[in-house]
Amino acid sequence: MKDEGRRMKKQLDGRNRAKACLLCVIRLLLSSFLLPPSSFSLAFGQPDFKVVPSAEATPEGGIVNILMIQTEKERFELQIPKEYGTQIRQSDQSIVFTSLTGSSVITVKMTTNYAGALPKMESLRDQVAKKFAAASLVQTSPCVTSCGTGLLFDLFQPLPGNLTMRMRDGYVAFAEGSFEFTLSCDLREYDKHRLAFAWLLNSFRLQAEPVKKEP
Repeated sequence: MKDEGRRMKKQLDGRNRAKACLLCVIRLLLSSFLLPPSSFSLAFGQPDFKVVPSAEATPEGGIVNILMIQTEKERFELQIPKEYGTQIRQSDQSIVFTSLTGSSVITVKMTTNYAGALPKMESLRDQVAKKFAAASLVQTSPCVTSCGTGLLFDLFQPLPGNLTMRMRDGYVAFAEGSFEFTLSCDLREYDKHRLAFAWLLNSFRLQAEPVKKEP
């Protein structure tokens, strides 16, 4: 029994180390991807980027945590995925959501790239393939949000230790630029985390301006 207990503990420690390694690699990769290469620097300067946390009641009587993203001319809103922590990175105008298990990271980044409209699918696909040069791009599909529809790219990235990272990289344009949504997670837990990613995309919306009352 003691040998069996030691064997199970060793396996558990190995899994925990693998998860910790995966999270470190994901963060390292994302930190480099969040620094826009010259091929993605399509415009100079950045619009205003102010993120304010808030909460709202649901029709079912619960509470959801939301983030308000204020640009120079627009105000967007998205819901924080359940069981994810939040880090706001003002320096590169991004928000990083990390799962409590440490096996998944979702980033939302705003840039002035593609203001008004995304490029054609083939052109953006080539840029994504260049950006994630070590990954295999396997599928392109619509990136559906409550703020409009963009483009979504699915990729596989091999990692050290016989690990594989699954990625979804989506783009949605707005008048001042575009938002990039990236999911990076352990392939073995992709089915769970893709639901959180889809939930975040579905919650992303442009807030309507309040109706101005006549004096």
